[in-house]
Amino acid sequence: MAGSTTRMFNGSTLTFGGAAVAKLVGLTYKVDGAEIDVTVPEDANKLFEAGQDDLEVTAKVKGPVALTRKAKGTLAVAWSNGTTATCPGTFQVMSIEDSGDYDAPISGSIKFKPTVPDGA
Repeated sequence: MAGSTTRMFNGSTLTFGGAAVAKLVGLTYKVDGAEIDVTVPEDANKLFEAGQDDLEVTAKVKGPVALTRKAKGTLAVAWSNGTTATCPGTFQVMSIEDSGDYDAPISGSIKFKPTVPDGA
């Protein structure tokens, strides 16, 4: 019985500056941020609120990375199930990693972070 492709990564896309990131084999979309301590003396446990979002997108590609560090452009994530990830403003290539092992294919990793806000 064939599995549902809506739960599979295959077919997901990442575009940077309007061009598809070639040979995409993996993608991580991370929304993180500082934790704000909102504990008051009467609280039995430490309490927190989520601080300002810290977005990061990491792409894994087959073969060496074709982009350059410091490149800027819009970023769009489209998952194979039809959903998208919010990538507001302009993003920048923060780091590039190419790697390979004996008798194994070369692979690469690209980390993107926002650099210019929406409307700027």
